[in-house]
Amino acid sequence: MTAHHELLSTHISRRAFGKRAARFSLAGTVALIAAACGAAGPTKEELTAVEDELKSLQLEVRKLRGGAAASDDGHGAPAAAADSHGAAPKATSASSSHGSTTSATTSTAAKDTHGATTAAASADAHEAPHWAYEGAGGPAEWGKLGAENAVCGTGTTQSPIDISFTQTVAGGRTVFRWDPNSALTVVNNGHTIQANLAKGSTIEIDGTPYDLLQFHFHAPSEHTVEGKQMAMETHFVHKNERGELAVIGVMHALGVENGALAPIWTALPREGDKRSVPSFDLLSVLPRERHMFRYAGSLTTPPCSEGVRWHVMQAPTTVSQSQVAAFLELFKGGNSRPVQPLKARDILREAA
Repeated sequence: MTAHHELLSTHISRRAFGKRAARFSLAGTVALIAAACGAAGPTKEELTAVEDELKSLQLEVRKLRGGAAASDDGHGAPAAAADSHGAAPKATSASSSHGSTTSATTSTAAKDTHGATTAAASADAHEAPHWAYEGAGGPAEWGKLGAENAVCGTGTTQSPIDISFTQTVAGGRTVFRWDPNSALTVVNNGHTIQANLAKGSTIEIDGTPYDLLQFHFHAPSEHTVEGKQMAMETHFVHKNERGELAVIGVMHALGVENGALAPIWTALPREGDKRSVPSFDLLSVLPRERHMFRYAGSLTTPPCSEGVRWHVMQAPTTVSQSQVAAFLELFKGGNSRPVQPLKARDILREAA
């Protein structure tokens, strides 16, 4: 049974409605026959009565349609159930008098509007598409997971890359002004271990300051040097006043334990968890020799936004096998995007 029929049976009797419609149809038919036969036709009063009856029936039909949600927004929810801000309006008198059927329809409409109930609503980009490092949703599919991630597949300056065929650039200098006693909030976001920190640490690239926002880890390394991949890589993400990003990359070869990372590795949080590190020496993660490779790249995770200034340390530090194992216990299979085509880009070797 359709919603219209249900409402018709609960609001007024179908027989009573039928009688009223029949009266209108009969009056109209009589008027047409009289006019065709050349008779005087219906009086003004009779026509007025027919018009009044028509208006009454139209009003009744509008009430019924309003309660039954005759207009559909494509998700099976009434278009009138949400206003332009996505909020469900208050119940009308028709919905309140029609009982549970209309209430259920309105409730469903509100949920559909917010993308919390139906699969169709979720597909409308209310939820970010799932991405991963392998299998379904892996790097080869990132560019197909939604329009916002298209550049992952179509971009021309994507990261990471294999670092080779470098040119030495004179001048240009990166100055570190990182707090050696930074308080960290370490989180597991399901893709990596990330350390967030308060404002106060900066770098200066060719005279432009960038604030350090967070740093995180990848295993194995995302960048390679002349085809060689290392055990891990740390990315320090910065942003300037114009919203432009600059990332410092530090690669870690397999070797002795990295004491600088020990305060974080003491208790790596599980997915969704976080912990505090009251004091952390950011500079201790960097190698002693701070010469860097420079190139124009992108984020290495969706949405793969381009326009990122990459500075990758030429010299690696080390991490132990146990440190790598502890990280991979949380991110089985690793969390590294494969290297991307260099295309028409230069890799510069920053001179001391």
